[in-house]
Amino acid sequence: MLLLAFSLSAACTGTDGDADPTTPRATTTIGETPAATATPVSLTPGPTQTAPPGKEVDFQLTGGYPSRVTNDLYIAFSGGKGQDFVTKIDVRVTKSTGEVITDTLQPIRGDDIIIQNAKGENRVEITVSFVTGGTFKVKDQIVEVP
Repeated sequence: MLLLAFSLSAACTGTDGDADPTTPRATTTIGETPAATATPVSLTPGPTQTAPPGKEVDFQLTGGYPSRVTNDLYIAFSGGKGQDFVTKIDVRVTKSTGEVITDTLQPIRGDDIIIQNAKGENRVEITVSFVTGGTFKVKDQIVEVP
């Protein structure tokens, strides 16, 4: 009986042999991302928030500028009453192809981002963080690039 127990346990500790095809392998799920954690891509604008009074900021969103040849989408910080209170500007662009591009603008009037190959309808989301600790999604709109 002892020899039988040793021979059965010795067979289970080997790593060189193929696993039984009916036994699921634990390594089959390594590297897979569950679908529930993926951020869905949507071209439908959502709600925005209004910055507190005296902290309003503005942005310029232009399709086809500076070049229509490369189908550029131009996003620039235009300043505003609250420009001195801004610490961070996050920009997320969802292209009509479903590609998502994230970038940041400096809180300096005139700082810009140019997204190339953005022909069609693109969703632009801009979130601004203030010195006071508040974070507001101030833009969420569709910008058409000819």
